[in-house]
Amino acid sequence: MCTDRKSFSGSSVRSVACVCALLAAIHSLLASRWAKGLASRFAGPRRRNGLYRSIYNAQSVVLMVWATWWFSRLPDRELYRAPAPWSWLLRAGQVASLGVVLATVRASGMPSTGLPQLRCFLRRAEPEPEPEAQGPPPTTDREGMAAVGPFRFSRHPSNLASVALFSLFPRMTANRAALAAVVAIYAVLGAMHEEHRLMRMYGVAYERYRRSVPFLVPGLSRGTG
Repeated sequence: MCTDRKSFSGSSVRSVACVCALLAAIHSLLASRWAKGLASRFAGPRRRNGLYRSIYNAQSVVLMVWATWWFSRLPDRELYRAPAPWSWLLRAGQVASLGVVLATVRASGMPSTGLPQLRCFLRRAEPEPEPEAQGPPPTTDREGMAAVGPFRFSRHPSNLASVALFSLFPRMTANRAALAAVVAIYAVLGAMHEEHRLMRMYGVAYERYRRSVPFLVPGLSRGTG
């Protein structure tokens, strides 16, 4: 176990965990029906439908960049450093995780990015609101869910990818481990909450899909969550 040049104390780990928990709370609050309803009352349905998702995603990126910068300034301690070729495999896993996120966005539809709504708003048309929950698209007859792309293997592939992305650093430090732990907890809790939204939206159709595809990790028991 190596110690970095900067003095390290457990307060850094606690700071990382607390800031991550705060950002997760902001993320959840802004994704809630209450926040969306409040935005609709203050800005009007058209502005809310056209701008909310884009602003939501933009603030998520800004907060993530700020948090990354702030974490890099904290004292830290190295826990392990994977040598080659294991470090290459871990980096490849992180790249694959980003690929899963992009594939999930493609499979679930662009409305989750907010770009179609923003484009519609700028064209002075009436944008449709984004889906209440992010998941696989329903089949054309709405009798089931289209298990396409990563949704064939996991009901919440982007949540799984986020856990892998933050857990596969070839050089793991105490602060990174705290970050990975909070991300993992939030990913599981977020996926469980998303399940309830999807069940409310699609009912029996989602229940059929739920019975055939694992909750988070491919190969594990189905129907969990």
